[in-house]
Amino acid sequence: MSKQAIIQNLLTTNGVEAILITSEQNRFWYTAFPSSLGYLLITKKGSYLFLDGRYITAARESKTLQNVNELFLFKGDLFAQIKQILVDQKVKSLGFESDWTIYQDYLTWTTKFNQIELIPVNTNRIRMIKDEKEIQALKKAAEITHKVFLEVLGYVRPGITERMVATFVSDAFLRNGADKLSFDTIVASGVNGSKPHAVPSDKVIEAGEFVTLDMGCYFQGYASDQTRTFLVGEHPSNPELLKVYDVVYQAQSLGISLLKPGVLCGDIHQEVDKFIASQGYQGYFTHGLGHGLGIEIHEEPYENPVGDVVLAPGMTLTVEPGIYLPGVGGVRIEDDFVITAQGAEALTTPLRELQKIK
Repeated sequence: MSKQAIIQNLLTTNGVEAILITSEQNRFWYTAFPSSLGYLLITKKGSYLFLDGRYITAARESKTLQNVNELFLFKGDLFAQIKQILVDQKVKSLGFESDWTIYQDYLTWTTKFNQIELIPVNTNRIRMIKDEKEIQALKKAAEITHKVFLEVLGYVRPGITERMVATFVSDAFLRNGADKLSFDTIVASGVNGSKPHAVPSDKVIEAGEFVTLDMGCYFQGYASDQTRTFLVGEHPSNPELLKVYDVVYQAQSLGISLLKPGVLCGDIHQEVDKFIASQGYQGYFTHGLGHGLGIEIHEEPYENPVGDVVLAPGMTLTVEPGIYLPGVGGVRIEDDFVITAQGAEALTTPLRELQKIK
């Protein structure tokens, strides 16, 4: 389904005649033009993009701008400009992004768009199905991420700090063609591995420690998200973590095998959670199994205990089980996938086996 068709279906489903899109993420998704500020009005007759002086020339010259019938420069009363289109097209009901709009903006619109009914519309699932161009951007982001990981394996050694690894990762992403990081890099060595979202510190990485590295980048506006846990040295200081790694590897393999059209996201999480518990680690897998990714690093669908989305071709999501033992350490393995007609295709590389830095 095209993006125009998705929005028109959203209008019909919510009983509105037009929608005002103000979020940077949804605006980029629909128009393929990045801007930190802008207003996209979509009616049943057309799409109208309002930008300020920082972006208007770039938009007029853009070769990627899509799905926009008219471009407008902010001038005078912006909302009077928008309202005039609504009045001209006899629009009586206007939707707004209930999942993005702050209350103060809503109050402003009730005054500016008087005599037009404002109706909240949840847009958090409009971007779930990716088209081929979006999938190719996600693949490229994942490809860059793999290159960076290989460089990390050649860089890490006992005696450097977590913060040094995080800095190396940032530089390597830019060096390999990424637009920017998709989130703050997580580097968790030794006992810090027990914290799923540990912040890189000045802790020195020592021989025998496991290191969890969660990183990703943006390429042409689309994100990657990959986690690898590797061992510094030949032998771990705590041998139990070898067993933990094996359980997490098997758990991820199970989750991957369940990725196919028609499967409920919540069911995948529950199956993996049960497996981890059966291996003696009940209560140590403390987050959802995965999440959608695209323009945002976390978006629908979500594989968690209450995930209610049924998988369909074109959805992109992660599978990232982990086991976290307080006072000991932890392991997480994460990869990105796109749902296909038959099952799922990996976007990240299949380098999931334990890597040892000698």
